[in-house]
Amino acid sequence: MKRINWDLEEAVALYDLYFKSGQTLSIDKDKLKQLSEILNKRAKLKGWIVDDKFRNVTGLSMQVATIHYIVTGGKEGLKNSSKIFREVYDLYKEDPEKFNRIVKEFYLKYE
Repeated sequence: MKRINWDLEEAVALYDLYFKSGQTLSIDKDKLKQLSEILNKRAKLKGWIVDDKFRNVTGLSMQVATIHYIVTGGKEGLKNSSKIFREVYDLYKEDPEKFNRIVKEFYLKYE
């Protein structure tokens, strides 16, 4: 199965959860599970073929660690982040209104 790269909406939603959870590596598993379910629902609505590994809690936790690395300036977390996560952090800092609009639209569409 082909790996589906993270896109802007997904990355913004995960950043939003990260920030709302206090910018920590230990995000509540139930909240991660909830986001995982929304991301899977979104994928199916887009016609993507996904398996049980797609945006699962383990994968989300790993991506949170890459986000944490970016936000802490490389002090903690996982180094190997994809470009989209660096771009979304820049968006968050440079245009918080747009960031929040994307979050709001994401949950209106897919929750």
